[in-house]
Order: sequence, then structure tokens, then C-alpha cells
Amino acid sequence: MKSMVDQSHEFLKPVLHKQAICIDATLGQGKDTDFFLSMHVHKVYGFEIQKDVFENTRNRFLNARTCFYNVGHEYMEEYVHEAVDAIIFNFGYFPSGSHEITTQSLSSVMAVKQALHLLKVKGRMALVMYPHESGVKEAKCIEDFLKSQTGIQVQKVQNLLVDYCPYLLLIEKRR
Repeated sequence: MKSMVDQSHEFLKPVLHKQAICIDATLGQGKDTDFFLSMHVHKVYGFEIQKDVFENTRNRFLNARTCFYNVGHEYMEEYVHEAVDAIIFNFGYFPSGSHEITTQSLSSVMAVKQALHLLKVKGRMALVMYPHESGVKEAKCIEDFLKSQTGIQVQKVQNLLVDYCPYLLLIEKRR
């Protein structure tokens, strides 16, 4: 089976084209940005809160098609002023960094709310959830928020046989 990240990429592919605008909301080392650029999209916005991770990734890309910001994803509406085709989040912590620095429930829900505003109708968003210690609460908060929304379709993809493993929330904006 494909990883949750690979499955999220498959879900996003149908909305990626040469004029597509994308957001890598949890930049990290840029694996999702690599994916977007390999699909020849027009622009990728990226958000990363950890300065050292941000600088390393930004220096790797230095590309006219990327706009990276060293701020939390909950500020994306301050930096993105155009409709977006695809958005991806990988919640949790940077695997090769400090596991003490994690995404947080309140800021993550704020970010998902802003992402829904920025997303075009028929645009897609993939949320890769990692149920680490504080991630279980974060995932519940995000799911509860999504359940209260109208105009979106949401699917949950998870491994039924393994507790506390990564899973996906796949979102398509309907109106």
C-alpha cells in the first residue's frame, strides 16, 4: 500500500495544472513542494515556523515558482491573496527535528479555516494526521471543525488494523 503522503498526492493530482496555485502549509524539508513542482504548477506557497528548517528548505528551492514564509500556517491569509487549487498539511512535528515542537490544535484549526477560504471551488486539500501525544486532540479539533462546515466533501482514509497510525482527511470544496 502507498503511504498516506503518497495517497494525498494522488488525491491532489487532478487539480494540478500549469496555472495551479498550491500551498504547502507545513513546509518541513519540502517533500510536498517537490511534488507540486514536479507537476509543473505555477506557484507554491510554503509556511514553516522553525527558522533553521525554513532556511534550509528555502535555500534548496530558490525558485521563481516558490514563495516561502517563516511564519505559522495560521497566518496564510496574510500572505496568499489569490485563489488556490491545492493545499496540503502534514500535522505533527518535524521528524528529524525536535519532537517537542508540534503543530497545535488552535492554530491548526485556524489554518484549515483560512485554507478553506482560499481554496477554489473544486479545489482540493489533503490533511495528513499523525496521532502523536498532542496530535490526537489536534485531530479531533480539526475533525469537529470540518463537521461543522458546509460546501465541502470530506473523506477519511485510515488503516483499520493499526491504532494511532497516520491517516488522511481528503477535502474537496463544493461551493
